[in-house]
Amino acid sequence: MTTDDLGAVLAHTKNWIFDLDDTLYPPSEVIYAQMARRIRDYIMKTVGVDEQTASIIQKSYYKQYGATVHGLVLEHHIQPADFTDYVHQLDLSSLKPDPKLRAVLQALPGRRFVFTNGAYEHAERVLKRVGLDDLINGIFSIREANYIPKPALETYQKMMKAFNIDPAESMMFDDNQQNVLGAKRAGIKGVWISSNTSNNKYCLADCDDFCDYQTPDLVTFLSPYFGKAKQAS
Repeated sequence: MTTDDLGAVLAHTKNWIFDLDDTLYPPSEVIYAQMARRIRDYIMKTVGVDEQTASIIQKSYYKQYGATVHGLVLEHHIQPADFTDYVHQLDLSSLKPDPKLRAVLQALPGRRFVFTNGAYEHAERVLKRVGLDDLINGIFSIREANYIPKPALETYQKMMKAFNIDPAESMMFDDNQQNVLGAKRAGIKGVWISSNTSNNKYCLADCDDFCDYQTPDLVTFLSPYFGKAKQAS
């Protein structure tokens, strides 16, 4: 697709849907390592296994079910809110506001949403930490999805219904290939944030055309079309 074609698609977009972690801030090994550690600890305590087995379960359920919490609910009947509350007790001090990202998001026409497989409160904390909380019109977390994570089609449909979103007027950004493919299957233009392949090696899409576009980050993709971002440089 040409640059002119992309410009026309962006001009037609009224709903901007963003994944949270590693999309609205750069891939962070600090945050990822904390979360992975707490997931393993939770599995060790609730399932009664050693750390090596917990790590295997974590990766296996993430790959099979889209989120470890969904696998734990189905296989071990845990209370999902207990999991998300525990796992997201994270030190976010490494996250910093990005003036260029704020400028480009502020310049977008229409509404902006966060669509995450994480906890609602975690999304609120992250958005406040990176200085974007006042720009977001709504958060759809794993709780609102009834703990059925992306890339399940029903979860995209619930999100669109909750925010009265027309998929034909929408674009979604995510660093997980399977989630981007899920957006496409729901009729939403899908943009893959490609800078986080190491953390997402367990959730690669099973086809080559899983995304409409790809970019290393949001500013690179959006700033040529929304001029306020240029003023922050």
